[in-house]
Amino acid sequence: MNSNELVAFCTFICMIGWVTWVVFSSLRRYKVARVQADVQKAFLSRFDSVQDLLTYVETEAGKKFLNSLTQESGTPYGHIMECVRWGIVLVVFGGTLLVLRTLGIVDQDRLIFGIVAVVLGVGFEVAAAVSYFLYRALGLLEPNFRH
Repeated sequence: MNSNELVAFCTFICMIGWVTWVVFSSLRRYKVARVQADVQKAFLSRFDSVQDLLTYVETEAGKKFLNSLTQESGTPYGHIMECVRWGIVLVVFGGTLLVLRTLGIVDQDRLIFGIVAVVLGVGFEVAAAVSYFLYRALGLLEPNFRH
């Protein structure tokens, strides 16, 4: 098996793993969202009148419950950090391939993988920066987040 066949085989295995991960993580998120919707529906059906519901919504717990109905799970910081993490991994991977190519350790074919990885990594970093500025401009970042 030559190096091109080995790269194609490894790429195919990685693609199958990634598709499997996407399918199962999507199914998990769908089931969690469905259970949450059922719990929220059952909870809301327990109120006898609109006045009871309005009284509950005015409490701190009611405000949190109301926010959970409208907001996406996860924090803006989590989404931004995920982009940053993937960007760093891809830039380091691509940069390593480019350095190994300049040293003559890997052949010319790996140069394309290195360039694509670096470009994708930089794209993730740009996406993280744009997300941060958009979240901040829309007021979605907590001002006193220090965790």
